[in-house]
Amino acid sequence: MADLMDSLYFEEGFTIRLNSDRDPLFLLIDYGSRSYPMNMANQHYHDFYEIFITLEDDAAHLVNGRYMQLHKGDIIFLRPQMLHMSIYPKRQTSQKRIIINFNSGTPIPGMEYQANKIKSLFESDEPVLRLSSGDLSKVVKRLNSIFTAGKKKDSGWQLEIYSLFILFLLELVRLSKRNTYSEENRPGLPDLKMYAITEYIDSHYMEPLSLRETAEKFAISPFYLSHQFTKIMGMSFVSYVQKVRIRYALQMLSYTGARIHDIIMECGFASSSQFNRTFSSFCNMSPSEFRKLSSTDRDIVISSLDPEKSEVVPSAFPPRYRTLPRKRRGVDGFKIGTLASSLSSSDPSVMKEKLSLIGVETVVINIPKCFPQIPSYTALSDRRLGDIAEKNFDVTAVEVDGRDLCSPDDAKREAAINECIAATRAAGILSAPFLSIVPESGSPAIFLSSLERIEKKAAGFGVTVAVIPSVGSAVDGFDGASKLIESNQSVMLFVNPLLLLHDDRENTFSFFEEVFSVLGDRIAALLLSDRVEGHSVNIGKGVMAKTYPRIAALLTHSIPLIRAGHESVAISDDLMYIRRIFL
Repeated sequence: MADLMDSLYFEEGFTIRLNSDRDPLFLLIDYGSRSYPMNMANQHYHDFYEIFITLEDDAAHLVNGRYMQLHKGDIIFLRPQMLHMSIYPKRQTSQKRIIINFNSGTPIPGMEYQANKIKSLFESDEPVLRLSSGDLSKVVKRLNSIFTAGKKKDSGWQLEIYSLFILFLLELVRLSKRNTYSEENRPGLPDLKMYAITEYIDSHYMEPLSLRETAEKFAISPFYLSHQFTKIMGMSFVSYVQKVRIRYALQMLSYTGARIHDIIMECGFASSSQFNRTFSSFCNMSPSEFRKLSSTDRDIVISSLDPEKSEVVPSAFPPRYRTLPRKRRGVDGFKIGTLASSLSSSDPSVMKEKLSLIGVETVVINIPKCFPQIPSYTALSDRRLGDIAEKNFDVTAVEVDGRDLCSPDDAKREAAINECIAATRAAGILSAPFLSIVPESGSPAIFLSSLERIEKKAAGFGVTVAVIPSVGSAVDGFDGASKLIESNQSVMLFVNPLLLLHDDRENTFSFFEEVFSVLGDRIAALLLSDRVEGHSVNIGKGVMAKTYPRIAALLTHSIPLIRAGHESVAISDDLMYIRRIFL
């Protein structure tokens, strides 16, 4: 069995993804490893199916408070809304595993019966499949074919992988009749009792939960519960309850516009003072400060409370707030914005009034372009910056030209870096979550080196750096953006689809499907513009007319939609088009 599983293709950190977990058809295959320190994560659940394949002999899983010992090659099936977590032994090396998350989508008409046969894998009281060596070899063969297709990514690879995945599921259905799994090596009674109690807490966190009442419910003494819970779970009963509640509060703060009062009630806190005190102890900031963070920084805070977070897609830790309203295409909360420079105003008060008149919710502002009396960010005085900040603009990003960031001339490059750092300071004062950099042509390596220096300073102001990729620049279109996010794990992207096109022949849905599949949630904002024969025109009346509706269907998370044209005469028509197509 060991030699057979060693023939399975595996690469640490490799993933295959089709669409988002909120799309009707979704697939994520994650190759990775986990170790003993991950064990203190709470149980979690999600709205999609999961298949967990262990590649070690001493893994275990907790499913709805039930402990299941696993062998190498065992396959566990988890249906949506099923509480579960992985348990790893204390040892020197990490444990390899493959996790497959998916949504099945609507069955092809006439195939409903066959689709239900596949779903039957997830409805058994024994959700573990253990196979003989001969049967398991068939599973390994199917998985290797998916791995190979995911590596090659030939033309039409998404359809190929999904087809292979259906064949993999069909193989499991056929082999499930020869399941040899039986429960064994169960932990002691105290462990099982504590696991059951954690499942109870995860399901009733919104209700009053006391140590005494919980002990009575499980027919044990409060002292015994307190002692055993701390021993087995690594934290006190009260701390565990607080952690569960804070995890859900973080989700509501991140993904809803719910008032703090409603979050306190929904998450089971007795008072606002208790909530604020508990939140601060876990997150080292107040709830209002957390809400002001960028989405990237919020994810960092959420993951700090759950070391197992990366084991599945981020939305599973904890599950997204279930009552979230969803817009027609599966995402909501978009902000419609524009470039501040297109408002043709050098006075902050007039600019604020114009924004109100056209109904724009947010802006991307390049201060030297908007206010000619300010030649650069390094020349921006505290008084002038204060005048702008007093108007309380909702600023998505402070934009800065990336001239000379990849210059071989040290003096020019140093001046350009200082200009970006000064712009970062302005972004922090204006409460803008991003500094957007427009790179010019030059060496990608030099640009990346400059970027890293800017990011270090930006972190001190609570600002995330975002780059606008474009053909011919140091971040050369789609390929350049892909390489950038591979080499830099913190930089985000402001994507203008028009700037990714080498020529009009690439203006196809398949091209942008790959763009959004690869760049994914590293896209922090979408910049929208259009052109005909090199000349700027109204959005939706040029080469992108047929493509923007398709791009709207590819968006999987809420991001600002920024009208990127500089002309002021067409702004109302452009904003109307954005609302109609994307909302």
